[in-house]
Amino acid sequence: MASRFSLRGRGTKKDAVHEVTAPVVGTNDQPAGLDDVSKYIAAEHDGPHKVHVQVAHSTVMNWGARHDNEDRWVSSAEACTDRALEFHTIGVLDGHDTDAASDLVSRKLPGVIAKLLKEGYSVVEAYTRAMQELEDALKTVHSSAGTCVLCCTIAGPFIWCSNLGDCRAVLMTLKPAEKAKAGSVAVPQVGKVHWLSIDQKAGMQAERLRIEKAGGSVLDGRVHGLEPSRTLGDFDVKLEVKDGVISTVPEIRLHEFGSEELPEQAILVCATDGVWDVISGQDLCNLVAARKELLDLQNMRGASLMKGDLRPLQEFADDIVKFSVGKGSRDDCTAVVGFISVS
Repeated sequence: MASRFSLRGRGTKKDAVHEVTAPVVGTNDQPAGLDDVSKYIAAEHDGPHKVHVQVAHSTVMNWGARHDNEDRWVSSAEACTDRALEFHTIGVLDGHDTDAASDLVSRKLPGVIAKLLKEGYSVVEAYTRAMQELEDALKTVHSSAGTCVLCCTIAGPFIWCSNLGDCRAVLMTLKPAEKAKAGSVAVPQVGKVHWLSIDQKAGMQAERLRIEKAGGSVLDGRVHGLEPSRTLGDFDVKLEVKDGVISTVPEIRLHEFGSEELPEQAILVCATDGVWDVISGQDLCNLVAARKELLDLQNMRGASLMKGDLRPLQEFADDIVKFSVGKGSRDDCTAVVGFISVS
């Protein structure tokens, strides 16, 4: 973000697209981790379980080049040979007061998460432990650098989203690709928008109540000037408040493919708040429809997707960032997009 202490408004436009928010999950909610996903697949449940993911990203430095780009992104694919299961990690980080925190965390996060998940921890436990481990790693780096961290884990038909701060993730399930009718042009269409995270900012009611319960106080939507209420780093602020006021405990939300319908394909967008400052769910749906080349990806299945031309996906990621800049965002803008095919 341009500054931890800047005021930024968000649009309040009411979107026409059908939007829902994924539920928060706890340690014991099912499926808890990779073992449960493996059991789900082994039981040959009706419904989707094989997943193919392709990823592209785009990023741009803040308006006016006031500082270096402090955003970072992560994407990795891991295989659990003992469970015959692959899982993907996709996310973004929004650093502040230099890129010291976001850069270190982005380099370490995928490996830390993969290790904990393979050791059998639930997704909630893995992300909670990972955030604390990375917080400890930051203590020798920079006293005031901090970062928001949003990261998604995709395994089988399940997507978990772990969030600290005000980056956001959204999953757009796609309607089946249709051929163009005579005299018209076929375009990709979003069926539903699933928000996988909500912002964690001191001015939000739930976070304000949590902060006050932890012994802190909120002034003008901030804690000692800091707007995000859950971050890694920011030790200059954390030293001034009681433990847990600025939390390192992420909120985890879960989406299951086929829980309401049986979407075969979806687009996951993880982006920093420079994007969400100016873009709505409806804007994203419009961008999907405008990028008709995404139909080429929709027409691929299984392994063919992994060998296909990813230019449409890269162009869509670029569209998001360019559209954000065009709408007046004055922050670093980063978007990671994943095209997900589930069968």
